[in-house]
Amino acid sequence: MSLLAWFSPRAPLDPWNLLSPKRVATMIFALTLIQVMGTALAQFLGARAGAILTGFLGGLISSTATTAALARQSKSAAAADVPAETLMFLSATAAMLFEGVVLLLSGTTGFHYSLIVIFLGPILVTAFLIFHHSRELGSQNLRLEPRAFLLLPILKLAAYIVGILILSKLLQSLFGQAGLLAITFLVSLFEIHGSVIANVQLHDAGAIGVPLLGALLATSIVASYSSKLFLVYTLGSKLLKSRATKATAFLFLGVLVSWLAFGLLNVR
Repeated sequence: MSLLAWFSPRAPLDPWNLLSPKRVATMIFALTLIQVMGTALAQFLGARAGAILTGFLGGLISSTATTAALARQSKSAAAADVPAETLMFLSATAAMLFEGVVLLLSGTTGFHYSLIVIFLGPILVTAFLIFHHSRELGSQNLRLEPRAFLLLPILKLAAYIVGILILSKLLQSLFGQAGLLAITFLVSLFEIHGSVIANVQLHDAGAIGVPLLGALLATSIVASYSSKLFLVYTLGSKLLKSRATKATAFLFLGVLVSWLAFGLLNVR
């Protein structure tokens, strides 16, 4: 995949001048590298490496799948496991945000640092919540279902991104900004990787500006938070629902503060 990213043509190949093979391949390679490292560390350290590390490594592979597995297991877990479950929920979210920043940094040529502000608030709030909940955890940890790295989902992601780009351009032509916001929200309910890569490509091709890209990134984060909370509510225990709801409220607040700061930076 590294060779593919290196030798892929930089010039867009599609009639809308959106799809740069080199940019898409580079971002998919960065995502793959992160996931391979996460899988290798999980196998090297063992399944009981700790709630924070287990949640983060699982989140690098798939934060949505990690949240779903955690919620299912919470039904049969003891009440004493709730702090560990909450930490794993937050750590998986932190991994998702980390991947979003990596994809943003690896996918743009004319990078605007104000875009990092969109992720800064959620990252800081997540870090604070992890620190707060870790104080009551002590030495406990929690086993999560192991997830191996698979190449096929990465290849599917490449095709998925091409489809998102085409659909995004179509919806933008038909409905303008509202169409892009809608497709970004729907796609990000599952994972934000595809929508981040597609929207960064739209920006790099000059189809959207920095303010709209910031709005799309914020929409992706909000959609991801919403889907994870939905998974906890439909699959999780009562205690985990309560904690996840409180944590997610603070996470939404972090997105709001970041969005306001991003707006102020771009007004100037």
